[in-house]
Amino acid sequence: MPSRAFHRYALFTLAVGIVLIWWGAAVTTEDVGLAVPDWPLCYGKINPEGWYKVPALLLEHGHRWIGMTIGWLALGMYFWQFFKNKPALVEAVSIILCGIGFFILIKLRVYSVAVLIAFLGFTWLTMTWIGRKWVLLRGLATLSLMLVMIQAALGGARVQEMSDKFGIVHGMLGQIFYCVLVFIAFASSRTWTEGRLLLSLTEAARARFWSLALFLCVFAQLVLGASLRHTQRTHLAASDILTTKGQWLPSFQPQDVFLLFAHKYWGFTVAVLIIFVAARARRWLVTLPQMRPVATLLLFMPTVQVALGIFVILTGKSFWVTNFHVLNGLALLALSSLLVATFWGDRLCRRDEAEA
Repeated sequence: MPSRAFHRYALFTLAVGIVLIWWGAAVTTEDVGLAVPDWPLCYGKINPEGWYKVPALLLEHGHRWIGMTIGWLALGMYFWQFFKNKPALVEAVSIILCGIGFFILIKLRVYSVAVLIAFLGFTWLTMTWIGRKWVLLRGLATLSLMLVMIQAALGGARVQEMSDKFGIVHGMLGQIFYCVLVFIAFASSRTWTEGRLLLSLTEAARARFWSLALFLCVFAQLVLGASLRHTQRTHLAASDILTTKGQWLPSFQPQDVFLLFAHKYWGFTVAVLIIFVAARARRWLVTLPQMRPVATLLLFMPTVQVALGIFVILTGKSFWVTNFHVLNGLALLALSSLLVATFWGDRLCRRDEAEA
């Protein structure tokens, strides 16, 4: 059974993750992602003198420091579970050495070899997790450590190559990493270890289908949002609400106009889907009242998200409105991932034995 201390540590890491994503959103909103031309140093130094007095450096270099903080926290979670569950010293040493080598390859721009190492790392994790029958938290903590290293490397590659593509992938992986942190906090809670959700076979199948579909649809919307934010930083391609550049269905060209259209209307669709699934989830979660607030929040947050999106357009991408739009979108993804964990988690979801 997970310790209360580890659960509190996971919650603290989760809180730092919110600050990190907020800070990263601010970097993109203010378009200062390239304020520092080098990586991992800042103008050749760990901390240039007076960097915190320069707004652009405060955002970009500060984002790096917060990212480093959560990297150390992820390393702490890994070793916490490592020493608790049959530690093998060669594993920890190999992960650290491979991580150092991975960063060196990114710095040298040998991306093909770095991708190969990342692929082999995830292959090893999958096979070891299954073969050695790791407990859930052991595997999740290792996964979070690997993800945070790749996330940091993507940030560095984005600076070195001045590439929007690296920036988009960096933003998308950040959302996935945060969901893993949410899962770690949930899996170390009393709700996970002591709660029981009783569903019929039919209800369990529906709950699993709709929760997973919801998570994937919300993530797709955030992919569109990340693409939009990294390609239309200073201003949006259109300022109308219902139409886009005066058209109800714009053509694929120019791409920036169609991307804005897709983000708006897929957002409306996902908002309706969230409310639909949340209403049903409240009934599915009746035997697990600790999780019903998740469904309740999901009933109201889509309306807030749509309103924030409209105000982003009306205010010309106001800093605070845009950043709250990003954070609310992250919250929708995180809550959707909690529904997936709840309905797919064997420790929680129990089918009706009589019907089975």
